[in-house]
Amino acid sequence: MEIKVRCNEINCHSCCEETEMQLSERDLKRLEKLGYNRSDFSVREDGIYILKNVNGKCFFLKNGKCSVYKYRPLGCKLYPVVWDLERKRATLHDFCPLTNEIDKKVLKRVERILKKHIVEVFGNINI
Repeated sequence: MEIKVRCNEINCHSCCEETEMQLSERDLKRLEKLGYNRSDFSVREDGIYILKNVNGKCFFLKNGKCSVYKYRPLGCKLYPVVWDLERKRATLHDFCPLTNEIDKKVLKRVERILKKHIVEVFGNINI
């Protein structure tokens, strides 16, 4: 599952700047299979792996494009759908200029996938 938005069409990669994208073990292994070492593309904070920023941009952002687009982390594939901790539900990140292209049906469908991903990343937490 991935959200289809026109990022590349409008040459937007703002979500790849100062990213705090959490990575699951599945994400880490998929990227390692491409030949990357997890210490090169991620950092561990409070026991959670997140994408590393280099000069304020995601490690994988090269010339304004994701160099691992087909294999990118699940959180990146689901963006601009994010988890609202206070409301305990999926919502659209208002930072993304393309949120108006995501309808409520897609948001609901992605919510189930996002919940599973969060549990995989953070362990058995109450979401």
